[in-house]
Amino acid sequence: MGGCSMDFFNGFNQEQRRSGWAGYLFTAFFGTIIGGIVVALIIVRVILPGQAQIPNNTSVISENPQGEEVPYTERDLPEYQNTAIVRAAAKVKPTVVGITNKAMVYDMWRGISSLQDQSTGSGVIISEDGYIVTNNHVIDGATEIYVTLGDGEEYQAKLIGADPATDLAVIKINKTGLPAAEFGNSDNIVVGEQALAIGNPLGLEFSQTLTVGYISAKRRTINIKDYTFNFIQTDAAINDGNSGGALVNLQGEVIGINTAKIKITGVEGMGFAIPSNTVKSIAQELIKNGRILRPWLGVYAGGDVDEVLAKQLGLPVNYGVLVQDVVADSPAAKAGVRRGDVIISLAGQKTATFTQLRNTIYEQKINTSVELVLIRNGKEIKTTVTLTELPES
Repeated sequence: MGGCSMDFFNGFNQEQRRSGWAGYLFTAFFGTIIGGIVVALIIVRVILPGQAQIPNNTSVISENPQGEEVPYTERDLPEYQNTAIVRAAAKVKPTVVGITNKAMVYDMWRGISSLQDQSTGSGVIISEDGYIVTNNHVIDGATEIYVTLGDGEEYQAKLIGADPATDLAVIKINKTGLPAAEFGNSDNIVVGEQALAIGNPLGLEFSQTLTVGYISAKRRTINIKDYTFNFIQTDAAINDGNSGGALVNLQGEVIGINTAKIKITGVEGMGFAIPSNTVKSIAQELIKNGRILRPWLGVYAGGDVDEVLAKQLGLPVNYGVLVQDVVADSPAAKAGVRRGDVIISLAGQKTATFTQLRNTIYEQKINTSVELVLIRNGKEIKTTVTLTELPES
């Protein structure tokens, strides 16, 4: 067989052709001309038009000498990344911090106490001079509180004030020039609008984690540990450690402080946040007074009256709050309330439970006089009580 070569594009054998020097020269000359034409077309049709479209001030994303990524500016982001969610996250993330609750723990085996991490949570910077708002349950019982900023810097914090009734607390670190969150009007949110949750789920290893969802409901009344809360409900994922973090709208405004979620098997996407309007007023008063000034009545409840208890006590009603004891020199004592009385109304509002009674008290202003209706020895009694300031103790 004569010499042959394989054509890998066509997959068949093709006999080689013999040609003289003239043929080689002609082929080389012709190939040079064709190649030049192709290169010229590429320059004219592709390279030059592409250069014309590149603006002189275009930023190039690269890495700096330390290996850190140089961030895009908003102008440089491609259209699919320059979204409201991306912009809102970029605005709020620097204001979300990690909070570590350290407490003295007694080691019964070694017989000594040591300072240990009790829990971690989140917080939101509310002023450039170091004030931070978080949940009361995040810092409750802490011997020392530490704040970790987004860049990893850690500072010991001072507790300014806490309010278990709203599950809010304000702490402060000794640093200025901090990025402060912008708070929106939580009354203006609507069911169905998108919402972002930013916090530190499962600890500082997942700091400033972003989850996205929707506003599920504007007002949800939830009872937690004898307190009644009015929450924003969202399906944005809120996990352990997110407490105290930010719930954010697409304008990059904080509309709530993430607080709780329902933990029931088979239930997902039911998280809750304290409305920003509540956060703003409570935080402001905590910074000013170190605590929330509220009115008080001065009674210890012995339980809520139901049909069974009503029959046992011979009451004309099957609801109310049984008074177990009265604090000496309290508003209730001065109004003549006694142990064994059943309070059924305060300030014109029915008080079927102790929670309702307390909520009604908190709705009043300090030093306000209101009508108190109670049952004593089977008879209804009306009196007037002046609700004074709740003692700090």
